Amino acid sequence: MTADAKPIFVFVPGAWHTPDTFDIIRDLLRQRGHDTDAVANQSAGAADPSRALRALADQGCSIVVVAHSYGGIVAAGAVEGLGYTSRARAGQPGGVIQVVWMAAFVTPKDKSLLEMLGGNWLSWMSFTTPDDGYVYTTQPTNIFYHDMTPDAQRQAIANLPCHPKPSFLEPAVHEPWREIPVFYLFCDQDQALPLAAQEAFAQTLGNPGRYHVDGSHSAFLSLPEHVADGLVLALTEGLEKTGAGGAGSASGVANRVSQ
Repeated sequence: MTADAKPIFVFVPGAWHTPDTFDIIRDLLRQRGHDTDAVANQSAGAADPSRALRALADQGCSIVVVAHSYGGIVAAGAVEGLGYTSRARAGQPGGVIQVVWMAAFVTPKDKSLLEMLGGNWLSWMSFTTPDDGYVYTTQPTNIFYHDMTPDAQRQAIANLPCHPKPSFLEPAVHEPWREIPVFYLFCDQDQALPLAAQEAFAQTLGNPGRYHVDGSHSAFLSLPEHVADGLVLALTEGLEKTGAGGAGSASGVANRVSQ
């Protein structure tokens, strides 16, 4: 595979979610001609996602990393040293051309997710015992999937595992927005991360590409066509900003809203 290899979207799930939560949006993107992959989080017992990203970069892939919710802190660490521009300067192929925070936490270095929550667990997070070591969600229907059909909600909830508590306490290790193009995909009806919080996260990124979807925290399930539109825009802007695949550079980005 060459440095001009086909771009690929790589999805990073949030807390309580696994890679298969992206099956619908991945299938849709493949129907549009795009390659996709999804990685599991180390907190779920998987390998370091940076290994998968590095392998793709070494094959010459131009990578768009799409991080959802808690996955924002995971993706930020996983892309360290894998930016397309820095790899090109070092004579290396491929790399990350864009990081997309999709209703995701943007966490400054050395801050933990719990600190981003103000140091307090949210009302819909629960524990069986103080020493259980896992965090459970008590209102997944309303918090994650409120704009989905009852059948789709039941299916999604049935696949939710518990989530390790320590992952909420570990500090962020990298701020990729200082070296890699970045993009925020807003889920305007989000009940887990309200729009105001998402706007604050986007401000941390500086001047990211932006796209709004009028959907829930899991808009990639309820409004996949709209989310796919935003992700393709992120890909286009990443190619332009990095010059990957022979594209030119973009001078700026505009605020977009799904139609």
